[in-house]
Amino acid sequence: MPEPEYLEYLNSLDLTDLLALEHDNPDEVDLLIRIGMAYFKSYQLDKCNEYYERALKIDPYDGWSHLFFGNLCYGLKCYDEAITHFGYAAEFLPDVSCPHWCLGDAYRAHGDFTRADWHYHKSVEIDPGDPKARQKLEDWLDENDNAE
Repeated sequence: MPEPEYLEYLNSLDLTDLLALEHDNPDEVDLLIRIGMAYFKSYQLDKCNEYYERALKIDPYDGWSHLFFGNLCYGLKCYDEAITHFGYAAEFLPDVSCPHWCLGDAYRAHGDFTRADWHYHKSVEIDPGDPKARQKLEDWLDENDNAE
């Protein structure tokens, strides 16, 4: 796993700088994901997809790659594919709550409310201090009038 300082450095770069780094690091998964994220933010979704696919081809067990790819699929309303990628992210990142609330959102959009409920609860169980997980669960409960 890369050093947090390196990831912060990558996150500080714009797309042009990231692409310049790619020349010397064409198989670096974290760099490819950051390039994909930059393309996502600029709504160049085909390029985003290309970089996420490259990252997963290099390391099919990278949970973060699956999480970001799932976000792309979710945004495109490809819920089955999003569920698949979020599921892998949850498996490969067992101590991270985000894949579970993402699964909650995807199952909710897909109409599978039982699984959505389970994943919203699981996200808070994994990390009770995650404000996004708590907010997703609270919103879900409020919407379904199931206040704890």
